[in-house]
Amino acid sequence: MSLFSLDYDNLLIRAQASMFPKIILLDKNVNANITDSTVSLAVIYNKRELKEAKILKNLIDSQYKEVLGKYKFKVNLIDVEDFKDSDSSTAYYLFDSSGVSKKRVISHALNHRRICFSYNYKDFDDKTLISLFLKEKTYIYINKSVINDYNIKFVPIFYNIAKAK
Repeated sequence: MSLFSLDYDNLLIRAQASMFPKIILLDKNVNANITDSTVSLAVIYNKRELKEAKILKNLIDSQYKEVLGKYKFKVNLIDVEDFKDSDSSTAYYLFDSSGVSKKRVISHALNHRRICFSYNYKDFDDKTLISLFLKEKTYIYINKSVINDYNIKFVPIFYNIAKAK
């Protein structure tokens, strides 16, 4: 057992597995980020987060069954150390992993206008774009300090349901 293992909230992961794929489709320009008629979500993790990454992937796979709206849908697990700048995923999900490799993923998402979800909205300091917060209700948070940097335009309803943080 690692002294550095992180504690993840299974309820939050379940909510994210349910909601984040739907948010991808709210990007007005989602078609520009789709390869071979397939929406792909890259779940970026470090070695300590592999278990949670697999749980997230399994939850998404069981709910969406490889279909998202009118598109095929694929979830890929990528170790943060193995991330390649040539990655063409439609969107990215980051756990709490930190360091230079994480910043490289976020920079890639920014430069390619791809949504970057984070497990924890506290990652907004690292420039992730969207996260969830569970309290008495579920809140979708959008990082207001970087929304213009991502240059992603969402359908208007998203701005009504998301809270700027």
